[in-house]
Amino acid sequence: MAAEAGCSLAEAEHACERLNSTGLLAPSPGAPCGFVTVDPEAALTRLFSAEERLVTAHLQHVARIRTAISSLVHGFPDLRDERREAVEVETLETPALVNAFLDDAGSMVRTRLRAMHPGGPPPEELIDDMLLRDKEMEGRGIAVDGLYQRRTAAIPYMAAYLVDAARPGKEVRVAEYLPLRMILFDDELAVLPINPEDSSQGAFAIHGKELVASLHALYDYCWHNATPVQQAPEQQAVALGLDSQELVVVKLLADGVKDEAIARQLGISPRTFSRIVSGLLERLGVKTRFQAAMRIAELGLLG
Repeated sequence: MAAEAGCSLAEAEHACERLNSTGLLAPSPGAPCGFVTVDPEAALTRLFSAEERLVTAHLQHVARIRTAISSLVHGFPDLRDERREAVEVETLETPALVNAFLDDAGSMVRTRLRAMHPGGPPPEELIDDMLLRDKEMEGRGIAVDGLYQRRTAAIPYMAAYLVDAARPGKEVRVAEYLPLRMILFDDELAVLPINPEDSSQGAFAIHGKELVASLHALYDYCWHNATPVQQAPEQQAVALGLDSQELVVVKLLADGVKDEAIARQLGISPRTFSRIVSGLLERLGVKTRFQAAMRIAELGLLG
């Protein structure tokens, strides 16, 4: 066979081994050369069947490995958590959602609240609500810090509010620049704007001690580079010169008595009463009657 094929004996033996391994030859002790030929179609069919069995066995083996890994991951969920702190982010897509969330978070804060306010001031009509919220926090013993930009603090009604806001339990500072609006509740919750340039686009509520700790560090940096709001001496002493009639007016206003009833009690006309109130607000350096009552209360003159 080697002679007829024009090859060496070793090459002929190697060829027979290859044909035997592919199934085209089958061992046959009775044949002169020790092999008999096999129909090529039948041999190839057996060859492909064997390969399919190998592929199927391999796929089954891979599936068993995948199942084992999946079971391991589900059985030990803390494997990843050992290296990272879980952080949950809520998206508050409208100002209404943001305000509702802030109200809820403020009612649940336990020890401290820190707020950074860059940009322009809030509308003047919200100042009374801000003062009420400050008093409520003070009543619960919540430590409150506030950071405002200096140009905002120079606006008259904001200057009056900041002087009112700086009391035991709440400290206010001003800075030339603040990076972004930020409110921190205790050590676990932060509220940041989705777009720092446009607060109307909503905010992110971030839950997670590790990330909030980093935001506290940023706040601390801005805090230490800001200056405290100082109460002007003339604002501290202005109420001491109020006459008895003006003090009665303030007390009655603080009690919610209507203008007409106060005028009747004092025996003056409504026009005279309005003039007294306007002069009182001007002397106290405030814009609303509520702010006037708050200022007098801080001086201990409403008791």
